[in-house]
Amino acid sequence: MENVVEINKNINVVAYYFKNVGKRLNCFPKKMEYEGKSVVFTEQGLRHPTRQGRRMIHIFDMTDGNADYRLEFDAEQLSWKLVYIADQNYGPMDEKFSASTLTFAGQA
Repeated sequence: MENVVEINKNINVVAYYFKNVGKRLNCFPKKMEYEGKSVVFTEQGLRHPTRQGRRMIHIFDMTDGNADYRLEFDAEQLSWKLVYIADQNYGPMDEKFSASTLTFAGQA
């Protein structure tokens, strides 16, 4: 992953939305506040629970359309952490990796 900035700081998630998944109602972050800025998420990526020792941690990959964010929710302490921000606005692709210069097996 390119342009990843590790943050590892507590944040405020100020808005949520709920989604029916099978017979369960899952909660997802919709808006967070970090360093005086509000970020509204437009799409969710993966969501998975994991354990850190005895604590249940829920990991959310979210995007606002400009950058990707990984959030962790600590279900014991009821706290949110911004783990990293990954910028989607990458620089221009190196010409040697562009589709016009690639050759495939069996191609002359």
